Amino acid sequence: MLHSIVFLSALLVSCLPSITFADDTQSPLHDTHPKAKAKRIAIVGAGAGGSSAAYFLNQFFESAGYDTAVEITIFDSNTYIGGRTTTVNAFDDKNYPVELGASIFVKINHILYNATRDFGLSTAAKIYQAADDAKYDLGIWDGTDFVYKAESDEDDEDGGNKSSWRGWWDIAKLLWKYGLAPIKTQRATKTAVGKFLEFYNEPWFPFTSLQDVVHRSGLVDYTNTTGRDLLSQLGVGDLFTREIIQASTRVNYASNLGSIHGLETLVCMAIEGAVAVEGGNWQIFAEMAKTSAHRIWLNTTLTDIVKDSETGRFTVQTSNPLFHDLPGTENESFDTIILAAPYQFASIAFSPPLATPPQEIAYNDKYVTLFTSPHRLSPSFFGLDTPAEVPSSVLTTLSESLNDDLSSKHGREAVGPPGFWSISTLRTLYTNPVSPTPQYLYKIFSAAPLTATFLAKLFDIPYTSTHHHHHSSAADSDSESDPISSLPNTSITWSYEKTWAAYPHETPTARFENFTLPFADQPDRFDGSSRLWYTSGIESFISTMETSALAGRNVARLIVDRLVAEAEAEAEARV
Repeated sequence: MLHSIVFLSALLVSCLPSITFADDTQSPLHDTHPKAKAKRIAIVGAGAGGSSAAYFLNQFFESAGYDTAVEITIFDSNTYIGGRTTTVNAFDDKNYPVELGASIFVKINHILYNATRDFGLSTAAKIYQAADDAKYDLGIWDGTDFVYKAESDEDDEDGGNKSSWRGWWDIAKLLWKYGLAPIKTQRATKTAVGKFLEFYNEPWFPFTSLQDVVHRSGLVDYTNTTGRDLLSQLGVGDLFTREIIQASTRVNYASNLGSIHGLETLVCMAIEGAVAVEGGNWQIFAEMAKTSAHRIWLNTTLTDIVKDSETGRFTVQTSNPLFHDLPGTENESFDTIILAAPYQFASIAFSPPLATPPQEIAYNDKYVTLFTSPHRLSPSFFGLDTPAEVPSSVLTTLSESLNDDLSSKHGREAVGPPGFWSISTLRTLYTNPVSPTPQYLYKIFSAAPLTATFLAKLFDIPYTSTHHHHHSSAADSDSESDPISSLPNTSITWSYEKTWAAYPHETPTARFENFTLPFADQPDRFDGSSRLWYTSGIESFISTMETSALAGRNVARLIVDRLVAEAEAEAEARV
């Protein structure tokens, strides 16, 4: 979720030496001799869900007094830990890390926030920093007009994070324009968040069925309707809904309110106390993984998972020949496997086949462009007269005339006249390796790759495309024939582009995947007896770092409870 929307919340208040790459050699993270009959668990995916599962497996085994050793092996196809939480370095300089994926979390995200405390990670990172002379920190643009602007806070006491905002005068202005809509939204958000927080503790936790707990908690009433319809039912005015809340869902989930479900809509407004880890949020998951796993195989894709019908143990095939050639791993097998990545992207062959594979769902392709430039956003692009009128960061929404037609669409069809989801000025790099001139670091979320023509107009850079494109929208021109690398390197001094299958479309639903995946030979066994577990089904419910980590924690507890119960039953049988 992007830093800029921290502002909207305030409106309402409100080194891993033994990790193995495909070309490295393997050594255990914990150089100890395993106890006899160690339980061996494989985790597929080193993102929030997989890293959290490893971390809490160790914690829950220890607290349960489980006296059998547990060995955890993590596999990930990426060359890094963190999944969709990762940074890149501007100018390829480690002094300038920039979040490429998930950017913020909040203090009520108990798993993430407590982990920063336990691992000694600083959350003092400035989420964004507007230019010193900027009159407006943020604006919301509908492709023609700015429907809202937030003035810069000269007395920025909270380090640039805008988590407590600007005082009663600003609140008064909001209430004057939007009536009681901000207050109604705040109340609804608190109610929904309160219901969700019950998932962390008994009697709800751990929960064997996500669908069951969503229904019993009443949150299905939020997930089974669109954000637009939910807000209407709550009496939140159309103007605040379209101008403020929809800007939030667009920047966070690249979705308009007619396509995203109501719970995810309210999640977008629950950003009070937003923080980020200094140097990158990925460090949370790196610490979880390296303090918990015995082996971590990066740049290693699992291709096959085979369950032995007699022993019930699993063997795996991977893309990494080292895993199969290294002494001690050629016949490696596992008692339990956790699939901590979306099934549809994992491309794993199971034997026996799965009885009911997780349903394929549409994911939102989000285009992220990071770049530096000595230029500020051009007033002419936004139809403004002076540079002072241009906000440092721009969120977008739809005009009233187009909202009905575009609100329920997805992707490029949904973005509308603005042509992008958001533009953020992250910070000013006064000392940089490319120029004595200060460089502004920008992040743009868009529904298509950006083009040189678009950026030239956005920053008023003299440029003539040889391909005769005349569109200002990021989505209208051909990025392959008009790449941003065509611009002078004095105007765009560094850039990095990434396309994420960032999150599901989050369309309204009352159906959610199970945490267990039974095999075809026992199709009705959703009790964990298959020993194959799944965390990514939670993404259709809420797609955040915290909820993925909660899914990992929940699966870890279910596994430990089951193994402890089995051990106790075996002990009783021997008496």
